[in-house]
Amino acid sequence: MSDAHNLETEINDGKVGAFKLKPEAAKKAKEAATKAYINAIGIQELENQIADKRQQETIKAFSGAQVSTEPPKPRGRPSKWTQEIEDDICARLSRGEPLRAICRTEGYPEWVTVYNWMESREGFSERVALARENGVEAIAQDTLAMIDAEPRYIEDAKGGTRIDAGYVQWLKLRTEQRMKLLACWSPNRYGNRVQVAGDKDNPLQVNIQATEMFDSILKNAEMTRQIEE
Repeated sequence: MSDAHNLETEINDGKVGAFKLKPEAAKKAKEAATKAYINAIGIQELENQIADKRQQETIKAFSGAQVSTEPPKPRGRPSKWTQEIEDDICARLSRGEPLRAICRTEGYPEWVTVYNWMESREGFSERVALARENGVEAIAQDTLAMIDAEPRYIEDAKGGTRIDAGYVQWLKLRTEQRMKLLACWSPNRYGNRVQVAGDKDNPLQVNIQATEMFDSILKNAEMTRQIEE
């Protein structure tokens, strides 16, 4: 077995003993030496050697790797309340940004968690309500700025310019959708509302002037008595 192994080593180096082999001859000699080596040690032993070599390479690779000692990072969104997050949520709501968009910020909790804070933390719900009211006003101002903006012009076929009709349609769609949302969020301020007496904001009032009514009764009674006479 040792002679076969030594022969394979020499063939890999391109020589056998003192003779330098040509590439084709070296290839054939290598194949012959490999067969001889396998026959000498047996197939099972060869498989065992290959398995041992792979195991040693694996151990070597793992021994050189650095093992992290830091604790694993928690998964999911944070649920711990902080004053900084609450203030930022209220500030962004006041600028007209939706709550769910705010909660997509990295490091922020889920929107459901914010609603839980509104129920559990005193004063937070009132702050959110006021911030949303200011946010509606901010959206209305942004919508007005869109309407008052200068139109966009494009070149026409004759080399002149004309208003971009596509841009106008797109801007119209944006403003209409914003106005619909404003009418839903604040119908008293932005809704096309028909005021009907008797609703909660305009209760039905019946004013009875007792003195005038009493005088009218007396007057009618006097006229009736005169007719009868």
